Amino acid sequence: MRTTEGGPLLSNADLDAFEQRYGFALPLPLREFLLTSNGGRPERDLFKLQGLPGNPFGRIHFFFGLNDPIEACNLDWNLEVFRDRIPPELLPIATTEGADKVCLSVTGATAGQVFYWDAHARPGTNSVHLLAEDLDTFISALQSDALSPTVLES
Repeated sequence: MRTTEGGPLLSNADLDAFEQRYGFALPLPLREFLLTSNGGRPERDLFKLQGLPGNPFGRIHFFFGLNDPIEACNLDWNLEVFRDRIPPELLPIATTEGADKVCLSVTGATAGQVFYWDAHARPGTNSVHLLAEDLDTFISALQSDALSPTVLES
């Protein structure tokens, strides 16, 4: 997946320190993505949503990375800010054009699965929706349209 505006290059030591700080292992596809692009705006940014009537598609605004000078673009910042709202097994890895998040399960029976967290879900309703069985499948299914960012060739 190609992105623009990713954070600074990362090392395995950066990722190891993040894992140690939060007490879980990053799934291999996320590690590889972070080492390659460290977040950013994806060229293909549309994904299908199931279970949300009237809202069949989501659009990724930005994938989070580490050590980005813009605080809100970092995995750790989002993990801390949404800790009391997003289920504890989920790591927010991207934000939509609104406040909703794309999350990766990092512990338990759902580890490795990708979920959509609806920030505007009404109390007592389901705020978490399965998007894909793993990150590679999710990324492969992303689509683009006329509103999607363009990655310029150099």
